[in-house]
Amino acid sequence: MNTKQRDVVFQRWSNAIRREARDSASLEQVGVRALADTDVHDDPTLQSMIQAELQKRRAELEQESQDQGAAPTPSEPRQDRTPSLPETVPRTTPEPDLVNFNRLVLTLSTSLERGNEKETRITFAKMRALQQRSPEVIPAPVIEEYAQRVERLQLHIRQLADEIVALAERAVVASRKGNERDLARTMRRLAAIHAAHPGLLDEPGLEDIRRDVINAADERLQYQLTTKKLLERERAITAEVRTHAAAVREFHRVACAVPDTAEEFREAEIGYLRAIQKIRACDGEWFTGIVLELADLLAEWSVPPLGAKGQIDRFLDGIDAGLNRIRMEMREIDSEQASNERNESGTVEK
Repeated sequence: MNTKQRDVVFQRWSNAIRREARDSASLEQVGVRALADTDVHDDPTLQSMIQAELQKRRAELEQESQDQGAAPTPSEPRQDRTPSLPETVPRTTPEPDLVNFNRLVLTLSTSLERGNEKETRITFAKMRALQQRSPEVIPAPVIEEYAQRVERLQLHIRQLADEIVALAERAVVASRKGNERDLARTMRRLAAIHAAHPGLLDEPGLEDIRRDVINAADERLQYQLTTKKLLERERAITAEVRTHAAAVREFHRVACAVPDTAEEFREAEIGYLRAIQKIRACDGEWFTGIVLELADLLAEWSVPPLGAKGQIDRFLDGIDAGLNRIRMEMREIDSEQASNERNESGTVEK
């Protein structure tokens, strides 16, 4: 608070003290309100100025009271009227409830600064009970000002609690995705909340979040390993089918280009016959075994990633389509060879 703002607040309370303090009781009441003001409470300089004004007004009231009574005799020594400055509220009050209230004010201020919601709630309940018991000593506006500060703290605590839940979930997601930068930033924020509000996020709670983060990282490694195994198996199966298709295609080309007595034809035919055996094996247990093997790989995920099952289904459809193309070309070869044999037989008969 700058000097100009401090002067404005001081002038407001100084006028209130002059206007309302007509006796000791009313002075105590306005003093409690003034020192409980948020602007005054947060500014030690302003507190001292208000306290000095209260003492000044107290001295004036005492002087007025003495002027109305009998003047002191010469034999009576005049008392030293230099008062000491009060710490929080005027200390000359005899009301025990006000003394206890001021003590609770200091406790509440400390718990508010520390963000200790539990201690704040308990202390404020005691303050409210005192105010309800002695409303003529502790005015209602004083307790309402503190009620607003307590409510702001409780709102802040609720927001932090929601933030902790969101941050914990964010940390797990970042760990699962391998986003180290976001993970580090999220864990720093959680550590800061733990340091500032250990009652809200204690060490066991923070350790639970760390454990979830580590488990998420392990799941990511498991996912990567299973994905790698799946891709490797898909590549191996695809390569095997392509090898069969290449052997069939090569024999088809050679059969159309060279005589069946040529060496090139016999070599291509050997590869073709071997491919036929492989393709026939693919019609039965081989394809079923592939389906079961990929299903086992999919089951290794505790929670399969989105789209994994669809990826495997598309792969199997692709393999099936590839095998059908090979079979179709094999039928074309058989048909061409049968046609050639009929043509040759017709030629011989002629």
